[in-house]
Amino acid sequence: MTKLVIPKPFGFRLAAARAFYAGFTPGSGMAAASVAPDGDDELVLAFRLDRTFEAVAVALRERGDSILGDVAGTRDVAAVRAQVSRILGLDVDGAAWLAVGARDEVVGRLQARYAGFFTAAKASPYDAATWSIIAPRLNMTQAARIKIAIAESHGDAVELHGRTHHVFPAPDALARIAAIDGLADVKVQRLRGIAAAASAGLLDADRLRAMDERDALAELQTLRGIGPWAASHIYYRGAAIVDALPTAEPRVLHALGLAYGVAPSEATYRRIGRAWSPFAMWVTILLMRDLARTDEWNAPHLRAARAKAGRKLAAAARSRA
Repeated sequence: MTKLVIPKPFGFRLAAARAFYAGFTPGSGMAAASVAPDGDDELVLAFRLDRTFEAVAVALRERGDSILGDVAGTRDVAAVRAQVSRILGLDVDGAAWLAVGARDEVVGRLQARYAGFFTAAKASPYDAATWSIIAPRLNMTQAARIKIAIAESHGDAVELHGRTHHVFPAPDALARIAAIDGLADVKVQRLRGIAAAASAGLLDADRLRAMDERDALAELQTLRGIGPWAASHIYYRGAAIVDALPTAEPRVLHALGLAYGVAPSEATYRRIGRAWSPFAMWVTILLMRDLARTDEWNAPHLRAARAKAGRKLAAAARSRA
């Protein structure tokens, strides 16, 4: 086990990240709230490391102006620090993030409601891509159970603080899986395609973050089984983009309309969202998180709106191919 220290940005609270992951079903198997040997509350993240795909687990605790971590599974502490910082948003200017709420009353209310929360991304584009294949046409709890079962049967076990953390298989192991209980054969085939893309470096977070947004989304949609929503999930949540206005999910516009009391449209979203820069994606996450607290998350009109948005984005991706 090795030690990790990350400077804590102004305004960040690890407890806020723990609270988010406690109710985030797609993160099942990746994050766990637990108690450290010294009695402190901690957040444990278990994931595949960028590029090497080593299985790692890191137990994080907040202490003064630092986030302290115990790391198992690798000696590459620098890589773990970079990935954890990306996942939780620890590599930004916290005062600049809070300044967005100072100039926008709605954002300020959301920041106060979820005090100390910056962001909570998926571990990597690879992690987001595998979830995007597993989850469709399943409820979230069922999809999470299947993901955890795959990790237990085909992944790697990492021991940390007396607990075993099962990490979803690396691309080479995923490519060898012939069948998965509860998962249609076509999804297993698509998972093998995701494994090949990851092995080829196409799902590298730094690579995607360096690309033009539209080019990245279009390229991702060339992968089998990856449509507009999945591409957006991989890019925005897997690569942990900070400043963007995603439009594949109509719930975003619905959340905007409810929060700001406006007629929701993509044009209105982009107009209001200009003031959120350079943290537009983080504000979008807060809007979605707030919407999820209400019955409006499943508003009847959203199903047709999602289909329409998907067709529009798929056409745009084809035009750039």
